[in-house]
Formats: sequence, C-alpha cells, structure tokens
Amino acid sequence: MKKLLQFIKSSVFKYLLVLILFLIAMFTSSEHNIQMRLKNKETIRELKQEINHYKTRTEESKQRLQELSSDKEDLEKFARERYRMHAPDEDVYVVEYE
Repeated sequence: MKKLLQFIKSSVFKYLLVLILFLIAMFTSSEHNIQMRLKNKETIRELKQEINHYKTRTEESKQRLQELSSDKEDLEKFARERYRMHAPDEDVYVVEYE
C-alpha cells in the first residue's frame, strides 16, 4: 500500500496521468482526433491516385489528338468507327453482339 502511495505521489505518475489524459483527448476531440486524421490521409491518398489517373488519360488524349490532327486518314477512320459517319453514297451496317 505504501508503495502505491509513493508511486502516486511521484512525478512519474503525474506525467503518466497527463499522457493518458492527452491520448483520451486526442481520440475524443471532434475536430482533431486521430481517426479523422487517418481517414483524411486515406482520402488524400485516393485523390492523388485519381489525379495521376486523369493526368495519364489527359496525356493519352493529347497524343491521340495530335495523331488525328496530323493524319487525315486516321481522322476519317476515327470518325467512321466512333461516330458511325459515312459518305453520302455508302451504306453502313452496324453489327451488335448479344
């Protein structure tokens, strides 16, 4: 019992108590708790992946635009395939698979 009282009176106990109270406050504080920080960190990571994905798609689109702008045959092929365009004297048949 005396040892327990001595521990409570010691400065180590005071620091330990302050540390425990600080950790409780960090987990329960509504604005700056650890759970929100981890969730925000995960969200940031996902958004960075999304940014990289769209940067890659933008580069691919720029490259494709450059190819279409430089070659008229490619542009015609692209228009025919993508938008089903055709010349006035042509018939177009669209085959759809089930």
